[in-house]
Amino acid sequence: MKLVIQTQLKENYGAHDWDGEGECPQYWKFKGGETYVFPNLIPNDVTRIRESGIPTLGNLIESKSDYSEEYILDWTFEDDDAVVCEHWESPWILEYSGGKWSAKRIQENDGLYHNDVKSKCESYFMGLEGDRISYSQEFQLSNGDWVTYQQFVDRNSPVIETEYDGMEIIEPVSMSMH
Repeated sequence: MKLVIQTQLKENYGAHDWDGEGECPQYWKFKGGETYVFPNLIPNDVTRIRESGIPTLGNLIESKSDYSEEYILDWTFEDDDAVVCEHWESPWILEYSGGKWSAKRIQENDGLYHNDVKSKCESYFMGLEGDRISYSQEFQLSNGDWVTYQQFVDRNSPVIETEYDGMEIIEPVSMSMH
C-alpha cells in the first residue's frame, strides 16, 4: 500500500512587476501540480493516517507567498503497483529516515534534456511550508555515469576563446570627411 498526495500549484503573475511596496497585485494562474508518493506502508501506518490525516506532510508540502502557492487537493491510499500519474509525469517519492522527510524523483529523458542525458534525479530534504533544503540535481548520462548539475553545465558550456593566438588585433581607424 502507498499514500498518494496530489497538489495544485498557482503562480501570482501580478507579483512579477511588483516592487515590494504596498499591496501585491493579485493575478493568480493555475500551473498544474505535483504527485507525492509515500510507498511501502504497513497496516499500522494506514490506520494511523486514516485516523489522524497527514498534518505533518501537509506542513512540509504546502506553501504560500505573494508569488506562488502549493496546496494539497487530495490524498488516497493505492495499491503498490497502481499508476498514480500520467506517463509524462514523475512523482516525488517520499522517505522518512533519521527523523527527516526527504523527496526524490527521477525523470527519464523524453526529449526535454540534452541528447546525452538518460535521466535526471532531483532530491531535497523537506522543510516547513514547502522549503526545499539541500536541493540537488544529478544527471545520468547515456554511458551510465552520474554527474552533478554543475558538472553537467561545465561539460556542456561552449568554450569561448578570449585570446587569438598569432593574430594581430587591428584597431578600427576613425575616418573623418574634410
